[in-house]
Amino acid sequence: MNQLPRSALLWLLAALVLALLPHSTHLPWGFALLGVLVIGWRWQMHRGRLPYPGKVTKAIAVALACLGIAVAFRNQFSLESATAFFVTASLLKLLEMKARRDGYLVVFLSYFLLSVGFLFEQGLLQALYGIAVMWVITAALVSLQLLNSGQQSFSIASRYSVGMLAAALPLMLVFYLFFPRMSPLWSMTLQSNKAITGLSGEMSPGDIASLSRSDELAFRVTYDDGIKPEREDLYWRGLVLDRFDGRTWRFSKNDRSVEWFPKVYQPAPDNTEARFYEIIQEPTAQHWLFTLKHGSALERHIGLTSTGLLVSRRPVHQRKRYKGVTDPYNPVLTSLNQFQRRHNLALPSDSNPRARSWAAEQFAQAAGPGAFIQGVLRHFNQQDYYYTLNPLELGADDIDAFLFDTRQGFCAHYAGALVFMARSVGIPARVVAGYQGGEWNESEKYLTVRQFDAHAWTELWIDGQGWVRVDPTAAVAPERIEFGLEAALQEEQSFLQGNLLSPHRFRGISWLNSIRMELDTLNYLWHRWVLSYDRDRQKSVLGNLLNSTSYKDMLMWLAGGIVVLFLVMGVLLVWRRPAQTASPLLKQWLKLQQAAAPLNLQQSPGDTSRNWLKRLSDQVPELQSPLMAVADRMDKLLYLQPEIPESETTSLIKEMKRLTRQVQRQARRVAAQKN
Repeated sequence: MNQLPRSALLWLLAALVLALLPHSTHLPWGFALLGVLVIGWRWQMHRGRLPYPGKVTKAIAVALACLGIAVAFRNQFSLESATAFFVTASLLKLLEMKARRDGYLVVFLSYFLLSVGFLFEQGLLQALYGIAVMWVITAALVSLQLLNSGQQSFSIASRYSVGMLAAALPLMLVFYLFFPRMSPLWSMTLQSNKAITGLSGEMSPGDIASLSRSDELAFRVTYDDGIKPEREDLYWRGLVLDRFDGRTWRFSKNDRSVEWFPKVYQPAPDNTEARFYEIIQEPTAQHWLFTLKHGSALERHIGLTSTGLLVSRRPVHQRKRYKGVTDPYNPVLTSLNQFQRRHNLALPSDSNPRARSWAAEQFAQAAGPGAFIQGVLRHFNQQDYYYTLNPLELGADDIDAFLFDTRQGFCAHYAGALVFMARSVGIPARVVAGYQGGEWNESEKYLTVRQFDAHAWTELWIDGQGWVRVDPTAAVAPERIEFGLEAALQEEQSFLQGNLLSPHRFRGISWLNSIRMELDTLNYLWHRWVLSYDRDRQKSVLGNLLNSTSYKDMLMWLAGGIVVLFLVMGVLLVWRRPAQTASPLLKQWLKLQQAAAPLNLQQSPGDTSRNWLKRLSDQVPELQSPLMAVADRMDKLLYLQPEIPESETTSLIKEMKRLTRQVQRQARRVAAQKN
C-alpha cells in the first residue's frame, strides 16, 4: 500500500518544522510566513477543510516562490539564497504530499535541512537541538512503515527511533575517531551574507564604541603553560590603521611583505619568556588574525607581516583554530626607510589646525619625542577628559572638537588624537586596533575575549627602540586596562546598555555568574575538542593512542573497529531476541482445536479458518450461528486488520473461550455415547 498513513502526518509536520526553525535566524521573515501558510494549509487538508492544490495552483506557487527568492536576495548567489531555495522546495513538497513515497522525500529533505543548519551555527546548544530533531525525523521515518495508528503508533515510532540512534552512536564514534579527517562543510570557505560582528578595515570615532556594546565572542585563548597572563600584557593586535583622511583611519594594505609558514619559530635555548598559546577565532570575513606583540606564525597558510600582524591566506569566513607565540626577544624593526617614515607621517593638509598648533607648542617645550608623549598623556590625565561610550557629536575637524571642546571620547578618540599630534610634530605614529584584556576561566585555564573588549591604542616610532606601544586610554581611564570595560563605565552605567538580557550584565550575582561560566566552559570544550578535531589533532591523538600517524594504520583500526562493533551488536541481537510466543488469539484458536479433537476435526495444511469452523458447525449444529459469526470476525481480523480496534480482538477472544467450553461439553457427550 502506497497510501500515506494518517498517523505519520503529525510526525512529518513536526520533523520539517523543527528542521526549518534554525534557518529562521538567517533567512528573511517572508520565508517564516511562507512556512506558517504552507503548514497551516496542509493541516487543514488533513482535517478535510481544504482541497489538495491542483496543477495550476502548484505552478503559481512555484513561480511566486522563485520570484520571492530572486527579490529577497537580489539575484545574488550565496549560502543564504541556496538555503532559501531548499527551504522553499521542502515546504512546497509538503503541500503536495499524498503518498507514502512523498513522505519519504519529506523525511530526507528534513535530514538535509537539519544538516545545512550547521553551516551557520555549530555551538553545543545547536548540537543538542540537532540530536533531538534527528530523533523526531527518524520517528517520522518509522511511522511511515507502521500500519496501525493512534497512541500505539506514536509509542512504537518513538521507541524505535531512540533504538536506531543509540545503535548508530558507536559506529559514529568509530568513524569520528579513525576515519581520515577531511574538512567539514562548516570549516570550508563558504561565502555568507550574514553580518559579521568584529573589527573592520577602518575606524571612525564611534566604530569601536559601537562594537563595545556587543557581548558576542571574538576568540578564546589557551596558554600552553596554563598560567594566567597579566591584563596589562593582553593587547591583542589585529590590524594597523596608518592612513588618515581627516575623519577615518584606514588599513592601507601597503604592507605586502609577508613571511609565510613553514618557517618554524625556534626560541633561544636560554629563553624562558616565550609563551605559546592556541586561539580559536570566530569568523570575521577578514584576513587578519590576532596575536600579541612580538608574535610569530606557527601554522600553515598563516603569515607575519613586517608590521607584526598575523594574516591568513584566505578570509576567515568560518571559525579558525591556530597556534601563536609571543617572544620579547623576537627580532624587531630597528629602522624605517624613507617610504615607511613618510607614510607614517602623512596627514591631510589644513585639517584640525588647533591640534597642530597645540602639539607644536608642546613639542617645542619638550626635551624630545619621549618627553612630548609623556606631556600629552599628562595633559589627558590632569585635565577634564572623560572616557565614555556616548560622546557628543563632533564636527568636521573632529580631533580639534574632541581635544578642546567636548573632551569626551572612547579609546578611538584618544588614540586617533595622539597619533595625529605625534605625526604633526614629525614623530612616525600609527593606530593599532584589536582587543585588550579578556575574561580568565580559572577551571579550564583559558581566556575569553569578546567584542566589548575591542580597543584601539597607538604605536609611536622612537629611534633606538622601534615601535613603542602607548595607550592614551590608560591615562584617562586606567581601570579600563586593569579591570575591563565594565569597571571603566561603572559611573556612567552604559556597559552593554543596548543588551539588557546579556548574562554579562549580571556578573555581580554570584550564582548567575557561576551558571554563565559553566555554560561558557562547556561551549569552549565543545569547540576545542569536537569542532576543532581536524587532521593535525587526529594525528596527535591517534599518535598517542596507537603510536602511529599513518593513514594506513588509521584505516586498519577503522575497519577493525567496525568489525568488532558488528560482532558485538550481532551477539546482543541474538541474546536479546524475544522468544517466539503465540498471540492470545492464536492461543485461544489452538485451544478451540484441541477441544474439537475428539470430533475428528483436525485442520489440514491449507485449510482456512472459515472452512474448519464450517465443518465444526456441521458436527455441532446447535452452535452453527455463533461459530459462523466467529468465522466472519476472523476474516475481518485477518484481512482488514488496520480497521479492527484492539477492543474487537479482545471481544473475539472472549467469544472463542465461550465456544471452546461448549465444544468441550459436546465432545464429552459424544465420547459418552460411544462408550
